[in-house]
Amino acid sequence: MTGIEQNQLNDTARENDNVIQSSDMSPSDSQFTITETKWSELKAVLDKRYTEIATLLRYNKTKDESIQRLSAEIQKYREGFAFSALKPFLNALISLREDCHKSMRDSKHFEMDGEKAKKYTEYLVSDFEEMLSNIGLERDDDNSISINGKPISGQTQPKTMPSEYLINEQKNDDTSPVLISTKPIKNMSELFDYLNKNEMAIQLALQDKAVTDKTIQEYRELSARTDAEHYFALVAPISRQVYKLYDSITVQSANDISDDMLIIFYQSILDKVVHGIEIILINAGMEIESLDGFFDVQKNKLLKTIPTSDEKLDRIIANTYTDCYIYDGKIIYQSKVDVYKFQQTQGEENHG
Repeated sequence: MTGIEQNQLNDTARENDNVIQSSDMSPSDSQFTITETKWSELKAVLDKRYTEIATLLRYNKTKDESIQRLSAEIQKYREGFAFSALKPFLNALISLREDCHKSMRDSKHFEMDGEKAKKYTEYLVSDFEEMLSNIGLERDDDNSISINGKPISGQTQPKTMPSEYLINEQKNDDTSPVLISTKPIKNMSELFDYLNKNEMAIQLALQDKAVTDKTIQEYRELSARTDAEHYFALVAPISRQVYKLYDSITVQSANDISDDMLIIFYQSILDKVVHGIEIILINAGMEIESLDGFFDVQKNKLLKTIPTSDEKLDRIIANTYTDCYIYDGKIIYQSKVDVYKFQQTQGEENHG
């Protein structure tokens, strides 16, 4: 309350106290009156107080919405945060593994010589390096790994929890209630005292507001740090495993292999990549299924149908080209297959 406002209320209080003192009414029945000018001044003061209270109420509503948003951010850890962090790795590794699967099949069915095997081995290493680049993985001369320019070992340590800050600031369990008079106000002095107490309550509320502001900001910063820490905790192991596999296929150059052994060397590299990626994916929580039997519309992707006169083979998988990959119960990559489709022969149709 400003000095001018206080002087105005003091003047009004003195005038009305004089009116009450000169009155014959008992204190319990007394009423006070003020001039229209004084009432306008008093109304301006009250309007200001009500505006401040309304502002606080709107502020509290905004903070409730902010807290709900923070709660939603926490919920995401239950709704696939791990998969979101690992998705670029998983997709890239699945793609490379299935490419190697196809190359293994091709190497067995198509004629290959040492020169082609050497060239394909170089292609494979180049594809692996391209995968690393697409994911954002890099490795320095000192073998430190970074993803998108950030070292995977550079995790931010959590700072003081916001709750600790709030406890320290909110000393003696201060509260900020809006006061309501429980008894009739008999004169301007009592009104002045009542308004002063309400102003103190408003000031406490404003202090609470500042504490809440800082607390919510602390939680936002903590959430960002936690996101980064969880992300690096998830990607660090898989990043190291990927580079370990890469080193295992580049430790011996095709230039060091004799021509008659290059085909075997190439096939062994393919096999190493296929099985190495399988281990990495399983360690990351992936399930890998090599499907046969009946066609499953959820797990299989149909490439083509193969006609058959054997009704028992209808909807049976004829050829499987890729595995099925499942993460946290969800199909990430369908198995590509050919499926038998029963068709009656002309003679059977006529006989029917």
